[in-house]
Amino acid sequence: MSSPLLVIVDSSVTNLKILERLASSLADGTEARTFRSPAGALEFCRERRPDLVAVAGDTGEGEAAEFIARLQALPGCFDIPAVVIAPYEDRDCIDRALAAGAADHLLSPVDHHEFRTRIGNLLRYRRRPEPPADDGIRRPGLSEANERLLRVLDAVPAMVCATGADGRYLFVNQHFAEFIGRRAKQLVGRRPAEAHDDALARLIAEDDAKLLAGTIRPGVSEDEIAAPDGRHRVLLATKSLLRGGDGDEPMAVTVLHDITERKHAEHEQAHAKDQAELANRSKTEFLATMSHELRTPLNAIIGFSQVMAGEMLGPISTQKYVGYARDVLASAEHLLGIINDILDVSKLEAHRLELTEETIEVAKLVEDVLRLVEAKARASDIRIDLRSEGTIPRLIGDPRKIKQIVLNLLTNAVKFSHPGGDIEIVVRVKGGAIAIAVADHGIGMDAQELAVASTRFGQVASSLSRRHAGTGLGLPLAIGLTELHGGTLTIDSVKGSGTTVTIAFPPDRSEAPPIAALTEVGGYGLRR
Repeated sequence: MSSPLLVIVDSSVTNLKILERLASSLADGTEARTFRSPAGALEFCRERRPDLVAVAGDTGEGEAAEFIARLQALPGCFDIPAVVIAPYEDRDCIDRALAAGAADHLLSPVDHHEFRTRIGNLLRYRRRPEPPADDGIRRPGLSEANERLLRVLDAVPAMVCATGADGRYLFVNQHFAEFIGRRAKQLVGRRPAEAHDDALARLIAEDDAKLLAGTIRPGVSEDEIAAPDGRHRVLLATKSLLRGGDGDEPMAVTVLHDITERKHAEHEQAHAKDQAELANRSKTEFLATMSHELRTPLNAIIGFSQVMAGEMLGPISTQKYVGYARDVLASAEHLLGIINDILDVSKLEAHRLELTEETIEVAKLVEDVLRLVEAKARASDIRIDLRSEGTIPRLIGDPRKIKQIVLNLLTNAVKFSHPGGDIEIVVRVKGGAIAIAVADHGIGMDAQELAVASTRFGQVASSLSRRHAGTGLGLPLAIGLTELHGGTLTIDSVKGSGTTVTIAFPPDRSEAPPIAALTEVGGYGLRR
């Protein structure tokens, strides 16, 4: 028998990675396939028919209930069990998914043990071999099957009980009996108030009576009660109405999970998150204030340095002073650039950086940026080639911020290239989306170094990179500004071979109709 196949659908990349990792830890070598798009998941299910589907309550394109209905409508997929994963606050969404045919649900954030147990049980049940046809071989009788089912329910990591129309317990599993502090046989056949007169008994009796009377619907509730041992516990109750056949009376089935520790962890996590957000806001406000305060005197330093370096008010008798003024001007402009980067990062974090959009000729913009790095490239005998592939439409975006993106990437490429090396910039269109790739053949990075370089103020401490000044803001700022345009920035780097960084903008930022661009702008002339 092949390994179980699990399909996971969630619009969050982080959630997909967590769930995929949990699925890979299941027994029997479970294969997990993840999808951010419900349409892609449904197409895969049509072709492969997985053993189970786990779907987020909110798929990003609709609710889980809608996805489950579409799944069950596919040929041969009606019996594929689906598990909906959603936070408790979305219990209405969970109810709609269960009504649509979901086999079970998990609350997010997902408890790892609960995921492995419940998903694992569903997979094992799904893949259980069918009994052979009637060929004269003896099969277990009904009483043996019932006994086996009771043992399974005792092993389920949850408290399960069922009451009938007269309010008496028809069934309790071992976990429920242990929580009450009674034996199972002391509970079955008695009303909750008779068996254990406590808060849980009153809760079960009241809700089950309403469920059987049809005044409330099956669903999920969260209740804080005083347990029989006197401790306050938080219980998550899932109510179901099981209608009997052949004249059997209906029963109200309750599945209880003790989520006290989870709620405590959620409160602690929420408190920690609030504290972290407060600290982050304080830091961001401080950086913004500091940047503004520093820019004011810097503007004066830059202005007066320009006057002195240019000898605008008359010649300076000692020429060394002119050189000093130029040094002061260069240092002040460098410091102003750093402060501007810090201010932009602060605005990005606070979601206060806005776009001033225009229609841009990409090739012309990149050529303008090339002129800014020409001196540094010449100093290291580095050649930069600009190439456009095919017809490039105009780009709708903020020209200053896109220049900043390309300048940061190109500056890094020059900084980490070997003397005499080559850098290539390629502008292309794929699927209507404009992409700009900056490729160098410099020192490159491994996966760990790439993770460091992508963080704010992160610098890879190699012997070559540490010879160059830098705050470590260039790459993270380029990532943030690209995402502000709705685009993506991807990095392909090999240690010792070089790095290629590609920024891709959404297709809706390409202006139609496109205009003709240069088919080749080779050898920008930085090594002549």
